[in-house]
Amino acid sequence: MAAELGYYTLSVTDLDRAAAFYGGLFGWEGKREHESYLHITNTAVPMGFVSGGPSSQPNLYYHVPDIDAAIERVRELGGSTGDVMDSKSGRGCTCTDDQGTVIGLWQPAPGFG
Repeated sequence: MAAELGYYTLSVTDLDRAAAFYGGLFGWEGKREHESYLHITNTAVPMGFVSGGPSSQPNLYYHVPDIDAAIERVRELGGSTGDVMDSKSGRGCTCTDDQGTVIGLWQPAPGFG
């Protein structure tokens, strides 16, 4: 299974301030999905802001066609997985590889990615 970057999020302290800042800087337009997430609607690679504090780097989610199969494969290879999160943009899961590196997997919903 070849996987490419499919989705990413930026962890920020305040979603509204991030929307104003990055909207002004890059022209990004956002739609609030719930109190802790804002989806950016006008980028080529799907992305959004997630509340929870600033981060020095984005949270990367690799596009997979079947998240359940990918999760099973992570475990077979000696990694571990968190809970699957369902959203309007698809299904995501944070995983840890067999060396402790954290990655994300994302299966897009129809119309995303």
